[in-house]
Amino acid sequence: MTTGQVGTGSRSLRPARGAHLAAFGVLGVIAQITFTAGWLVTETWQGSRYSAITDTISDMQAATAPHAWFPVICFAAGGIGTFCFAVFGLRPALAGAGRVAEHAPWMLALAGLAIGNSFPLIPCQLSNPGCTAHHQLYSPGGMTDAIVATAAFLVLAFAPGPLWQRLRLLPEWRRLRSVMAAARIICPLCFLLLCAASLTSTAQGLAERALATSTVLWIGALAVTLIRVSAARNSGGLTALPAQA
Repeated sequence: MTTGQVGTGSRSLRPARGAHLAAFGVLGVIAQITFTAGWLVTETWQGSRYSAITDTISDMQAATAPHAWFPVICFAAGGIGTFCFAVFGLRPALAGAGRVAEHAPWMLALAGLAIGNSFPLIPCQLSNPGCTAHHQLYSPGGMTDAIVATAAFLVLAFAPGPLWQRLRLLPEWRRLRSVMAAARIICPLCFLLLCAASLTSTAQGLAERALATSTVLWIGALAVTLIRVSAARNSGGLTALPAQA
């Protein structure tokens, strides 16, 4: 990269400042809490037939599930909040990294939005008498959930890799090195375990919860860091740097 290119890039790609970035960081934290509460709280009223070890999170949104509206609302709010955090907060905050993995925030945004979708509803819970995996899957709700949720979890499991390529170019974001390194190992491993659990019908609920938890943790860490970085910039503690060649 030439001197002229650095000068131009530092002006056009200078990270956005302002309290609005911190606000989107707060929104990102709230989104992860809301999404997690959607399945943690809902488990408390599922009844004795439902097992968090064997039954999936999606089952709690089935048409026959008790109070299905609660997780539906929580997941939708969490998905929309994650999308807004990634697009309007994280993406402009990482502008100083140039064009390296510039698609990464969009990966997080779209996958977060997809994982928050609950429609159409799955027709029944596997824990209900007479409900089978075949009945679930071969329905609009079951097929949509299988495709969309799997695709969203796949992207969320592998998004830490390209995101870290972008984060590491900005000194103020390098504090996330250990978090992102762990996410790049744990999330893909959890995804593979979920695939194995689904194929063997063994501890599918536990595997899904492990993946959901690990995903929420690294996204939450990103949101907290955005709050800290934005606060430091607002107070003049950080100076925007040009992207590395």
